[in-house]
Amino acid sequence: MSYETIKSFILVLLVGSSLFLSFILWTYQPNYELIYDASYVNEADVGGGERTKSDIIQANNILFIQNENIYSFSKPTEKNDFYKEMEDWVLYDYRESDAKRKPDEDKYIEIVFPSKIPAELLTNIFSFNQNKELPNWSFDKVYITFNDHSHTLQVIIFSIDGRKQITATIEKLETYEYLLSYFEEDKEMTEFVEFNYAHQPIYIPKNPIEMQKKTLVSSSIEPDLFINALFINPNLVTPNRKEAYFTDGQRGMSVLQDGKKLEFINPVQSSFERLSAVELIDKSIHHINDHKGWTNDYFFDEIKGSKNEVVFRLYHDGYPLFDHAGLTIMEEEWKEQNLYQYNRPLISIGNVLNTQPVSLMSGETVIDYLVNNKSLKGEHIKDIRLGYYLYYLYDAHSLTLEPGWFVLYDGKWQRITFEEKNDYFGEEVD
Repeated sequence: MSYETIKSFILVLLVGSSLFLSFILWTYQPNYELIYDASYVNEADVGGGERTKSDIIQANNILFIQNENIYSFSKPTEKNDFYKEMEDWVLYDYRESDAKRKPDEDKYIEIVFPSKIPAELLTNIFSFNQNKELPNWSFDKVYITFNDHSHTLQVIIFSIDGRKQITATIEKLETYEYLLSYFEEDKEMTEFVEFNYAHQPIYIPKNPIEMQKKTLVSSSIEPDLFINALFINPNLVTPNRKEAYFTDGQRGMSVLQDGKKLEFINPVQSSFERLSAVELIDKSIHHINDHKGWTNDYFFDEIKGSKNEVVFRLYHDGYPLFDHAGLTIMEEEWKEQNLYQYNRPLISIGNVLNTQPVSLMSGETVIDYLVNNKSLKGEHIKDIRLGYYLYYLYDAHSLTLEPGWFVLYDGKWQRITFEEKNDYFGEEVD
């Protein structure tokens, strides 16, 4: 075989190989779904909406205190409207200092939150005339006092440990006069009474309360909608319909309470590092926003810092909801940058079907009952609230909200039953 023949043969082989490789490249369809990208977020929509920190963080009580008289709004929705207006109040002359005395003026406003709030989130409650570097401590109350000479308002916020305080001024005359009007006699307000046997005063309505027992439509949220939201690669998820369990081999999602509750766990192998309260709130709200997970009115309830856990509670008409089955709270627990656990209801509350008026014990009666109960220690009572107990009616695809009194005792919520037993005062709820 001549040299020229060998060159021609090699050239034909090279051209053929090039054409073959080009054909493979043109016709190859890679399975991108199996490629893992940690920055990729699956699109998911479970039928709810998105919320901001300003939407989620709400006041538990707003009290107008003058001498020994304590008043508040007759309806929680009125309180929420008032709180929303606070975002437009501009704070001037911001100062941080060592704590001084609490207000003892003849009149002031006390805004109480359901749990401690990071001071960094004050920008989601008020407006500031300048950008401020806020401290890293937490608070659970805001006081507003009146300067009758300058017609200005002073905002005072104490740290949880009582060592530090923030002071600022609201200089707008219109706001001063607006807040002053709430101390006038013609305002339709409800009188409150103080429970002072706890670690700090708790204020509740003084007289008997009229509320409505309600039956409402309830619809179910399909658990399959959460597969895209909670698993990195939904195509790897294998469902076990019989046991209502979904897994990709690492993460697991259980559907409980006959399809009414979801529990997700991602057993990440990482060391525990405590996250700041702001990080936890930011990460949890952002994650629930990613899959439109705010399916009803949920508000911030508490942070369990030792577990990196944030709890959001379900509300109706401004009142908190409680139950035994975990259908009234959403919980997110984090390990470093990873979602470790996510528990939530799979129910969505709809229109009211019927109502029935209910008369509840007065606040004074509640206080007498708690004080005279020998099994209680006043220092263990952290909060007392009016709310609803949720009963789910499985056969009717509806639920009932029953009004009642609830006490946060030794870290756990209990519904007061008013049973005449010395060793018992209520049943534990979520």
